[in-house]
Amino acid sequence: MQEEYLGYYANFDEEKRLTCQNITRIEFDTTINQLSDFMPECQTLTELGAATGRYSLFYAQEGIEVTAVELVPELIAQLKENADKKGLNVHIHEANATRVPFISDNSQDVVLILGPLYHIQSQSEREAVMKEAHRIVKDGGIVAVAYISRFFVAGLLAKMSPSLVTPEVLSELNETGLVTTSEVDAFFRTGYFASPSEIEVLVESSGFSLVKHISTDGFSRYIGQEINALTETQYQAWLSYHLSNCDEPSLLGSSNHGLVIAKKCS
Repeated sequence: MQEEYLGYYANFDEEKRLTCQNITRIEFDTTINQLSDFMPECQTLTELGAATGRYSLFYAQEGIEVTAVELVPELIAQLKENADKKGLNVHIHEANATRVPFISDNSQDVVLILGPLYHIQSQSEREAVMKEAHRIVKDGGIVAVAYISRFFVAGLLAKMSPSLVTPEVLSELNETGLVTTSEVDAFFRTGYFASPSEIEVLVESSGFSLVKHISTDGFSRYIGQEINALTETQYQAWLSYHLSNCDEPSLLGSSNHGLVIAKKCS
C-alpha cells in the first residue's frame, strides 16, 4: 500500500494543487486565515506531511523557524528546490509522520498535520501521528489537523461513475473510511476518509482541547465550475462569505476538507 501511495505522489503535481483553481485556492486561503490568530507569538513550527512546502515556506517567509517533514522523496526534492529559490532556511527531513525522533520534546509552538491523515489507514498509526504531535508541541501549543470527509467522498464517487454507487462500495466507505475497489485510482485506494466527529475524538483523546472545527471548502466543491469562473474580485467576495460561515456545524461533513485546531492541555 505504501509503495502505491509513494508512486501516486511521485507522479502527481502537488506543487500546483493549491493554486491552479479557485476551488483549490480556497483550501489554502481558509487554512491560513483560520490559523492567523495563533501565529503572532509563534516562533517554531513543524509541518508533518509538508509536500512541496506550500505552508512551510509561507510560514518561513513570516520569520518562523520551520521544520518540514515529508515521506515522498520526489516531494522532498521539490521542497528543497522551492526553499532554495526563495532563499529560505527550512529544516527538512524525509520521514514518516508517525515517528519524528529528530524533533525535541516540547519544542514547537505550532504543529501542522495537513495531509498525513488523508492516507493513514491504520487507527494505531493515526494515533501515533497525534502522539508525536503531542510530544513535540509545547504546553499550550497549537495543533492543526486536516482530514477528508467520507460523506463528501460518497458524493464524489457518485459523480465519478454510477458503477461506484453500490451497497458494497458505499457501505465500506461509510463503515471503515476506505475505498478499495479497483475501479478507483491510487488516491482513493490508499486514502482514509474520516467523519468530523471521529477526528474530534482522535484529537481530544490525544491530549488536546478543541479550539475550533471548520469546513475548509464549505460547499464550494459542489459548485466548482462556477467558483472557478469567478474573477479575482468575485473570488475574494466568495472567500469572505465562506470565512464568515466556515465554522457552521452543518457544513462540516459536506465539505471536502475539514480542519480541527486544538491546544495541548497543560
